Amino acid sequence: MKNTTIIIAVILAMIMLSGCTERPVNVNDPSGDKEQPANTIYKPQYDKIQTLTPTPTPTPGISENLLIDNISRDLKDFNEKGWDKLYETNEFDCSRMTTFMWDYIRTKYRIPSKIIVAPNREHAWLAVRVRDAGDTDRYLNWTVKGADYYFIESTVPRVVTFERDVYFGGNWYDTTSDFYTTRIYMADDPSQANDLTGGWSTEFRLTKPDIDKLSTFE
Repeated sequence: MKNTTIIIAVILAMIMLSGCTERPVNVNDPSGDKEQPANTIYKPQYDKIQTLTPTPTPTPGISENLLIDNISRDLKDFNEKGWDKLYETNEFDCSRMTTFMWDYIRTKYRIPSKIIVAPNREHAWLAVRVRDAGDTDRYLNWTVKGADYYFIESTVPRVVTFERDVYFGGNWYDTTSDFYTTRIYMADDPSQANDLTGGWSTEFRLTKPDIDKLSTFE
């Protein structure tokens, strides 16, 4: 990727303790996952980022070629090149993949992206504002503190759309909306996301092995 060198240089200084405990599986793929204990709930010691509960919100359809469509096609290209194969539990996992994608999107598309941390899902992903990326009903969006956002999955890269019968983290959900509508923390950047500490810890940074792995991805 053209921006990989720039992105790695920006993110390398961002440090924390550990990563996601389990990779979310692509929809309708229940193979190989184990159910997580129901009582594995993260309780932050420092509430520097406000707890939010996003609400799915419909948006009017617009048939133009929008920035969010360009991002979606870009993420599809990541998938076709085997991005998800780079995933490694507790190493290059959802936290680090989200860190990379956070800077990739803001650098290439020149729009701010947010980092979402969902303790109850033990997962992290990205959000971009609808007003920055273009308003359409082709993708789900959530209202957070009065602003509408699209969610972007980082491990199996895609802009989140409405799908039924999805399987994430060892559990079935009726829809993608059910999985992503949960208690979340929203951070402006990896450094702020790294301030979240607790029973489920995250690691929003890139390590030397991550950088070596990324150098093989083109």
